[in-house]
Amino acid sequence: MKTFIHLLFLSIAANLDNLGVGVAYGVKRIKIPFISNLMIAGIAFFFGTISVLTGTWIGHYLADSIANTIGALLIMGVGLWMVLPRKLQLRLEKNSNQKEISIIIKILHEPEEADTDRSALISWQESVLLGVALSINVFTNGISAGLWKLNIIGTAFGMAIFSFITIKLGIWLGSRYGLRWLGNKANLAAGIILILIGIHQII
Repeated sequence: MKTFIHLLFLSIAANLDNLGVGVAYGVKRIKIPFISNLMIAGIAFFFGTISVLTGTWIGHYLADSIANTIGALLIMGVGLWMVLPRKLQLRLEKNSNQKEISIIIKILHEPEEADTDRSALISWQESVLLGVALSINVFTNGISAGLWKLNIIGTAFGMAIFSFITIKLGIWLGSRYGLRWLGNKANLAAGIILILIGIHQII
Protein backbone atom coordinates (compact mmCIF):
# COMPACT_ATOMS: atom_id res chain seq x y z
CA MET A 1 0.00 0.00 0.00
CA LYS A 2 2.87 2.36 0.88
CA THR A 3 4.45 1.70 -2.52
CA PHE A 4 1.18 2.45 -4.31
CA ILE A 5 0.76 5.73 -2.42
CA HIS A 6 4.32 6.80 -3.32
CA LEU A 7 3.71 5.91 -6.96
CA LEU A 8 0.39 7.79 -6.99
CA PHE A 9 1.74 10.99 -5.44
CA LEU A 10 4.89 10.93 -7.57
CA SER A 11 2.76 10.61 -10.71
CA ILE A 12 0.50 13.48 -9.66
CA ALA A 13 3.32 15.79 -8.55
CA ALA A 14 5.29 15.12 -11.75
CA ASN A 15 2.35 16.40 -13.81
CA LEU A 16 0.89 19.31 -11.86
CA ASP A 17 2.82 21.70 -14.11
CA ASN A 18 0.79 20.15 -16.95
CA LEU A 19 -2.29 21.44 -15.18
CA GLY A 20 -0.87 24.97 -15.25
CA VAL A 21 -0.01 24.65 -18.95
CA GLY A 22 -3.50 23.37 -19.70
CA VAL A 23 -5.06 26.30 -17.85
CA ALA A 24 -2.91 28.77 -19.81
CA TYR A 25 -4.07 27.18 -23.08
CA GLY A 26 -7.68 27.11 -21.96
CA VAL A 27 -7.62 30.82 -21.10
CA LYS A 28 -6.10 31.68 -24.50
CA ARG A 29 -8.39 29.22 -26.33
CA ILE A 30 -5.45 27.20 -27.62
CA LYS A 31 -6.58 23.65 -28.35
CA ILE A 32 -4.68 20.42 -27.76
CA PRO A 33 -6.34 17.67 -29.83
CA PHE A 34 -6.61 14.14 -28.48
CA ILE A 35 -3.73 12.85 -30.60
CA SER A 36 -1.42 15.69 -29.46
CA ASN A 37 -2.28 15.08 -25.80
CA LEU A 38 -1.72 11.37 -26.37
CA MET A 39 1.69 12.17 -27.88
CA ILE A 40 2.62 14.22 -24.80
CA ALA A 41 1.53 11.33 -22.56
CA GLY A 42 3.59 8.93 -24.69
CA ILE A 43 6.68 11.12 -24.23
CA ALA A 44 6.02 11.15 -20.47
CA PHE A 45 5.85 7.34 -20.57
CA PHE A 46 9.14 7.18 -22.49
CA PHE A 47 11.01 9.51 -20.14
CA GLY A 48 9.39 7.85 -17.14
CA THR A 49 10.58 4.42 -18.26
CA ILE A 50 14.13 5.60 -19.04
CA SER A 51 14.46 7.49 -15.76
CA VAL A 52 13.12 4.68 -13.56
CA LEU A 53 15.44 2.24 -15.33
CA THR A 54 18.31 4.66 -14.69
CA GLY A 55 17.44 4.99 -11.02
CA THR A 56 17.07 1.22 -10.67
CA TRP A 57 20.48 0.66 -12.32
CA ILE A 58 22.15 3.20 -10.02
CA GLY A 59 20.42 1.60 -7.03
CA HIS A 60 22.06 -1.75 -7.79
CA TYR A 61 25.44 -0.27 -6.88
CA LEU A 62 24.28 1.41 -3.67
CA ALA A 63 23.15 0.18 -0.30
CA ASP A 64 19.36 0.41 0.11
CA SER A 65 19.64 3.10 2.79
CA ILE A 66 21.95 5.26 0.64
CA ALA A 67 19.78 4.82 -2.49
CA ASN A 68 16.70 5.71 -0.43
CA THR A 69 18.35 8.87 0.93
CA ILE A 70 19.66 10.00 -2.47
CA GLY A 71 16.21 9.50 -4.00
CA ALA A 72 14.62 11.51 -1.20
CA LEU A 73 17.15 14.35 -1.49
CA LEU A 74 16.67 14.48 -5.27
CA ILE A 75 12.90 14.71 -4.91
CA MET A 76 13.21 17.37 -2.21
CA GLY A 77 15.64 19.35 -4.37
CA VAL A 78 13.15 19.41 -7.26
CA GLY A 79 10.40 20.38 -4.82
CA LEU A 80 12.44 23.25 -3.39
CA TRP A 81 13.17 24.51 -6.91
CA MET A 82 9.46 24.50 -7.72
CA VAL A 83 8.53 26.58 -4.66
CA LEU A 84 11.20 29.22 -5.36
CA PRO A 85 9.78 32.59 -6.43
CA ARG A 86 9.58 32.79 -10.22
CA LYS A 87 11.86 35.86 -10.37
CA LEU A 88 14.63 33.92 -8.64
CA GLN A 89 14.12 30.94 -10.96
CA LEU A 90 14.41 33.16 -14.02
CA ARG A 91 17.57 34.80 -12.65
CA LEU A 92 19.20 31.41 -12.14
CA GLU A 93 18.00 30.08 -15.51
CA LYS A 94 19.55 33.02 -17.38
CA ASN A 95 22.96 31.54 -16.63
CA SER A 96 22.22 28.75 -19.15
CA ASN A 97 23.82 29.34 -22.55
CA GLN A 98 22.33 26.25 -24.16
CA LYS A 99 19.76 27.31 -26.77
CA GLU A 100 17.81 24.05 -26.51
CA ILE A 101 17.56 24.33 -22.73
CA SER A 102 16.51 27.97 -23.00
CA ILE A 103 13.68 27.05 -25.40
CA ILE A 104 12.40 24.33 -23.05
CA ILE A 105 12.53 26.67 -20.04
CA LYS A 106 10.72 29.39 -22.02
CA ILE A 107 7.93 26.96 -22.92
CA LEU A 108 7.51 26.00 -19.27
CA HIS A 109 7.12 29.66 -18.29
CA GLU A 110 5.25 30.72 -21.44
CA PRO A 111 3.34 27.66 -22.75
CA GLU A 112 1.99 29.65 -25.69
CA GLU A 113 5.50 29.52 -27.23
CA ALA A 114 4.92 25.84 -28.11
CA ASP A 115 2.30 27.01 -30.64
CA THR A 116 5.01 27.99 -33.10
CA ASP A 117 2.70 28.72 -36.04
CA ARG A 118 0.26 30.71 -33.87
CA SER A 119 -2.67 28.62 -35.11
CA ALA A 120 -4.24 28.32 -31.63
CA LEU A 121 -3.85 24.56 -32.08
CA ILE A 122 -1.03 22.36 -30.79
CA SER A 123 -0.27 19.97 -33.65
CA TRP A 124 1.31 16.60 -32.99
CA GLN A 125 4.64 18.00 -34.20
CA GLU A 126 4.44 20.90 -31.74
CA SER A 127 3.37 18.50 -29.00
CA VAL A 128 6.77 16.76 -29.20
CA LEU A 129 8.64 19.85 -27.98
CA LEU A 130 5.93 20.55 -25.41
CA GLY A 131 6.05 16.94 -24.22
CA VAL A 132 9.83 17.06 -23.76
CA ALA A 133 9.56 20.31 -21.78
CA LEU A 134 6.85 18.87 -19.53
CA SER A 135 8.85 15.67 -18.96
CA ILE A 136 11.60 17.34 -16.95
CA ASN A 137 9.81 16.62 -13.68
CA VAL A 138 8.87 13.16 -14.91
CA PHE A 139 12.55 12.34 -15.48
CA THR A 140 13.81 13.52 -12.08
CA ASN A 141 10.91 11.90 -10.24
CA GLY A 142 11.47 8.70 -12.20
CA ILE A 143 15.09 8.46 -11.05
CA SER A 144 13.95 8.70 -7.44
CA ALA A 145 11.29 6.06 -8.11
CA GLY A 146 13.99 3.76 -9.48
CA LEU A 147 16.20 4.32 -6.44
CA TRP A 148 13.20 3.40 -4.30
CA LYS A 149 12.70 0.25 -6.41
CA LEU A 150 9.19 1.16 -7.53
CA ASN A 151 7.73 -0.82 -10.43
CA ILE A 152 9.17 0.50 -13.71
CA ILE A 153 6.16 0.09 -16.01
CA GLY A 154 3.67 0.96 -13.28
CA THR A 155 5.46 4.23 -12.50
CA ALA A 156 5.88 5.22 -16.16
CA PHE A 157 2.27 4.31 -16.95
CA GLY A 158 0.99 6.30 -13.95
CA MET A 159 2.95 9.38 -15.05
CA ALA A 160 1.60 9.06 -18.60
CA ILE A 161 -2.01 8.74 -17.41
CA PHE A 162 -1.79 11.78 -15.14
CA SER A 163 -0.02 13.72 -17.91
CA PHE A 164 -3.05 13.20 -20.15
CA ILE A 165 -5.58 13.90 -17.38
CA THR A 166 -3.97 17.07 -15.98
CA ILE A 167 -3.64 18.74 -19.39
CA LYS A 168 -7.25 17.91 -20.24
CA LEU A 169 -8.45 19.14 -16.85
CA GLY A 170 -6.36 22.31 -17.07
CA ILE A 171 -7.75 23.25 -20.49
CA TRP A 172 -11.29 22.70 -19.22
CA LEU A 173 -10.73 24.85 -16.13
CA GLY A 174 -8.98 27.59 -18.11
CA SER A 175 -11.59 27.80 -20.86
CA ARG A 176 -14.56 27.53 -18.50
CA TYR A 177 -13.45 29.58 -15.49
CA GLY A 178 -10.37 31.49 -16.67
CA LEU A 179 -8.33 30.37 -13.67
CA ARG A 180 -4.94 31.64 -14.91
CA TRP A 181 -3.69 31.96 -11.32
CA LEU A 182 -4.12 28.20 -10.91
CA GLY A 183 -0.96 27.58 -12.92
CA ASN A 184 1.35 29.06 -10.27
CA LYS A 185 -0.62 27.43 -7.46
CA ALA A 186 -0.33 24.02 -9.15
CA ASN A 187 3.44 24.44 -9.43
CA LEU A 188 3.66 25.40 -5.76
CA ALA A 189 1.47 22.45 -4.76
CA ALA A 190 3.68 20.07 -6.75
CA GLY A 191 6.79 21.39 -5.01
CA ILE A 192 5.26 20.99 -1.55
CA ILE A 193 4.09 17.44 -2.35
CA LEU A 194 7.58 16.45 -3.54
CA ILE A 195 9.22 17.90 -0.43
CA LEU A 196 6.78 16.01 1.81
CA ILE A 197 7.37 12.76 -0.11
CA GLY A 198 11.12 13.19 0.34
CA ILE A 199 10.82 13.91 4.06
CA HIS A 200 8.48 10.95 4.54
CA GLN A 201 10.90 8.67 2.70
CA ILE A 202 13.80 9.67 4.95
CA ILE A 203 11.95 9.37 8.26
